Amino acid sequence: MTRRRATFGPRRPRVPYTAIAFLAIAGGFGLLLLPLFVSFPWGSALRLFLVLGTVAAWAAWSNRRKAYPDAHTIREQDSRPPVLFLRTFGKESVYFSRSELPSDLTRAQRVRARFTEDPFEGLKTLEAFVRCELDERVGPLVALGDPTDRLPRDGAARIWVGYGVWQNEFRRQIAEARCFIAEIHDSPGLAWELTEVFGSEHLRSRLFVFTPPREQNGRASVAVSVNNRVLRQRPESWEKTVEFMGKIGYTLPAVSPGPGAVIGFGPSGQGIVLTTGATTAAGFVTPIVEALAVMETEAQEHR
Repeated sequence: MTRRRATFGPRRPRVPYTAIAFLAIAGGFGLLLLPLFVSFPWGSALRLFLVLGTVAAWAAWSNRRKAYPDAHTIREQDSRPPVLFLRTFGKESVYFSRSELPSDLTRAQRVRARFTEDPFEGLKTLEAFVRCELDERVGPLVALGDPTDRLPRDGAARIWVGYGVWQNEFRRQIAEARCFIAEIHDSPGLAWELTEVFGSEHLRSRLFVFTPPREQNGRASVAVSVNNRVLRQRPESWEKTVEFMGKIGYTLPAVSPGPGAVIGFGPSGQGIVLTTGATTAAGFVTPIVEALAVMETEAQEHR
């Protein structure tokens, strides 16, 4: 499979997404009216209307992404130490959960909300699922960007740097970070990054990893599972995650802690299950806030 051309610096796509969305909407409604004036099947008109509606939704979603600020801009606006998101390039589209709905909705309201939600906003990657909660309670979520990205991604604010300087940039970022969120897939790049984190006794225990949540009925989301299969993007198995982290020095439980788990690490890299059964962004972030509070209090006492 051919890789996209690498570019560095802020994303500046030239695709006219607003015009595409407008033309798709206009064309869709035009097709719906077409059978009133000429001999054209209503069924075909409706199918084409739905196709163009999807194109319009994609273009509008892409236009929103186009306007996302990069990590430099975010750091200028928010001086708090950031949360650094670590993951494998090429595995950033793995869906983590359905988008979160207000907890006070009735069953009928939840069904209606799911039916009417933006098709490109209904499923969330890990970084998109927890970004707002982390931004509010811990610090701005940032990451090194894949140079082949055409648009900013929904989630961590990126900085795109050259191949020859990315390691030095990463070292600078981990020195400034308050903590790290890692989505594990076996790759040399992620192994190098985690080894850098593990190599610092101060930073080693500031790493957190998650397991995907389950629905309220205890089952995995069908929409998440199906879309991951279609995109050929699947979470790493627990067994491979344990093996991968073990090579770096981090020790995870041999048996998966189950869905919705937040796992932190002790000073020597031993895994500590902070919670299980989390289904909301707050459920994943609260254990991180509590763990950081303990670490930072201890650091103050030892000064």
